[in-house]
Amino acid sequence: MRNVRLGRRSLLSLMGAAAVGAAASACGRADSGATAEVPLRRPVPRTPAPTGPALVVETERSYYRDTDVQLMFAFPNGMERTENLPIVLYLHGRDGMNPTPIPYGTLSSLETEYAGGSIPPFGLLAVDGGFNSYWTDGSANGDLQSMLLEEVPAWLRARGLGDRDGLPFAVAGISTGGFGALNYAAERNEVGLPVEAAALLAPALPVTWEMMQEKGVFATEQEWHAADPLRHTDRLGETPVGIWIGDVDVYLEGSEQLVQEYANTPVMSVVPGGHDGGVFDVVGGDMLRFLGTGVSAEG
Repeated sequence: MRNVRLGRRSLLSLMGAAAVGAAASACGRADSGATAEVPLRRPVPRTPAPTGPALVVETERSYYRDTDVQLMFAFPNGMERTENLPIVLYLHGRDGMNPTPIPYGTLSSLETEYAGGSIPPFGLLAVDGGFNSYWTDGSANGDLQSMLLEEVPAWLRARGLGDRDGLPFAVAGISTGGFGALNYAAERNEVGLPVEAAALLAPALPVTWEMMQEKGVFATEQEWHAADPLRHTDRLGETPVGIWIGDVDVYLEGSEQLVQEYANTPVMSVVPGGHDGGVFDVVGGDMLRFLGTGVSAEG
């Protein structure tokens, strides 16, 4: 994996701007020295919409992927506005954006949990990282971490989403997206702009080179070691990490190793099932409540 120099430089420039008296945090909150934003109000419980959350699909040209990429936004129904809405960056798994980059159970829970007042208002953003993506730079799909670090904030700013710098307040990932989510959280932490939380659903964290080699992603064991988040947990700082995984998932050992080696894992939920929809579609509400703790009642 190539060093993400460009992405870090862009984030460092954001960090420098944030240090000059009037910065927003990664959750999009303004301090007392900044021009106050209109706060987002905690939702009033109401009857859930039968259609689920609002989904918006758009396209942007990515320099780092050298192609057009699809963006899928998910918003709870019934909000008066989405300006400055906090956003969770959601990294999809091996199969990409189809049939859905975010499990249907999570999308449904975004609506019902918000409608019931269990989570504050926030949205989800899934970005197309291509097939079999572990979200690294120098991959067959392009420089994916640089896309996340540099281009996603610009795309969010253009839509008035995220904090005032266009940063997602948290990150989540399913399967191979969990691998990428840990590295994204580490990159954000190392430039002083940590995410509020990282939620991992059945993260693909192989513990042996033989297991990793089968995936056809890294050319050498050394290349894998350089990118493997299990070998670089110190880069996460104090980022809270939650894990949800099946009790017969092939990647369970990797999640257990993460818990052993990284202290700030307040949630390690092992549920019946394997690496499949039987797990993916039942833990969405728990994950969203975990992520929602990073958003204040005022937004």
